[in-house]
Amino acid sequence: MLACACVAWLASSAALAQIYICKDANGRTITADRPIPECANRAMRELDRNGVTRREIAAPLTQQQRREREVQEEKQRIEAATAEQQRLADRALSTRYRNENDITVSRQRAVGLLDDQMRIDTNALAREMKEMKAAQAATTTSQKTGGTAEERRRLDDATHAVERRLTAIEQRSADIEKEHLKYDAALKRFREIQATMEANAARDASR
Repeated sequence: MLACACVAWLASSAALAQIYICKDANGRTITADRPIPECANRAMRELDRNGVTRREIAAPLTQQQRREREVQEEKQRIEAATAEQQRLADRALSTRYRNENDITVSRQRAVGLLDDQMRIDTNALAREMKEMKAAQAATTTSQKTGGTAEERRRLDDATHAVERRLTAIEQRSADIEKEHLKYDAALKRFREIQATMEANAARDASR
């Protein structure tokens, strides 16, 4: 009998060990010994039996707040992914180049290959321009008859060859500029990494 009474008292004490309190939509304060249905969409506080706040129970997010949180979380994921990509790129850069001279040598090698091809294209263009002018002259000579079919075909072929070569030269020039921009960016980032490493080393040495 005594044991049953003790169990009942403990159960009653446990029930009173926490109190929930909130304000409903009309501003009325409600308290209960369990989560309050009237405040399901509102903030609540959980108190211990001494009236001390144990925790704040935030109100459920609205649809707009959920959307904003999702946007923020997506932004954070993108930022984290970008930071990781930068970290990997920095490590690759530091592994590939020991110093700025390594970057200079690599630039010269890459651009040099494109310069060689540019010279080949330029020399070829000179020959193709000469052929086109000769074809134009031959067609002009027999202008009264409009030129023979062979002469017109020769002029068309020469003109197309010049056009293709000019396009190739334009693309080659863009490739050279792209390579310079790539190595400019690599050099800039390499210097930033080195400066950060030096600053960290100086800070560690001063401790």
